[in-house]
Amino acid sequence: MNPSYARIRLPLADALERFSKFVNPNELEPPSEVSMSDAVTKSVDSNGNWLGGAKYVYHNDGWTVFEDLSGHLGACSAQSWLDFAGDCEFIFAGYNDAISYGELIVIRDRSVLREFMYDAENPDENVDTGSCPDVGALNTWVEVARFVDDDDIVFSETGLLWIHGPGA
Repeated sequence: MNPSYARIRLPLADALERFSKFVNPNELEPPSEVSMSDAVTKSVDSNGNWLGGAKYVYHNDGWTVFEDLSGHLGACSAQSWLDFAGDCEFIFAGYNDAISYGELIVIRDRSVLREFMYDAENPDENVDTGSCPDVGALNTWVEVARFVDDDDIVFSETGLLWIHGPGA
């Protein structure tokens, strides 16, 4: 599995507008409502290739969540997420159990409280700075996976499928 998401404490419309400016604004088509079970199928062509940067977006308990279906958000630095978040609370989290990789960034009050990245294949790239009591101890990708899997905010049966052009 390799789930990842970004969530920001903003209303859906405001978060969509901000996110559109953050990623490549070349929208292939406007966001459309889909069920969670159809999101991936509608994000790929008949050969299984991604149509673009695909995000499954919804609002839950005060947060707008951008589930990264196509895997583009992991390339964003903590500084770029800090610029995106502005004065809003923000979390980016994701993992890939096939390559023993996990990443978590927590932003509050215009500050990166916690930045953690564990990559078993590239240990020189690992990062472990700051602290956040909401997160607990992080030692490997496994703790990040546990955080992602236990995050109750990240779930919705219906949402918006948003596909952007290359680079999104």
